Amino acid sequence: MWMVGGSKVVDPALMKKRAAAALLWFYATWYAGAMVASFLGVSQMLGPILGIAAAAIVAVDPRRIIWNGPSLLGSTPGSGLQNPS
Repeated sequence: MWMVGGSKVVDPALMKKRAAAALLWFYATWYAGAMVASFLGVSQMLGPILGIAAAAIVAVDPRRIIWNGPSLLGSTPGSGLQNPS
């Protein structure tokens, strides 16, 4: 099932993966930031701030490094097969 939003076609499975990845990055970076804050003796707000920043970068992906679209090569089924004739 595909949803059309404006001029872009959005795959719901890809959006679920993006949301799950953002949630995991948020939690992992929050935890790492809290550990660093504890070791350095700085404010405990470092964890949530870093977590929100990391989750936003992963979810939005402004440079399309993480969530790029499918490549044109090999995107059709059987495109890698040769004709044996």
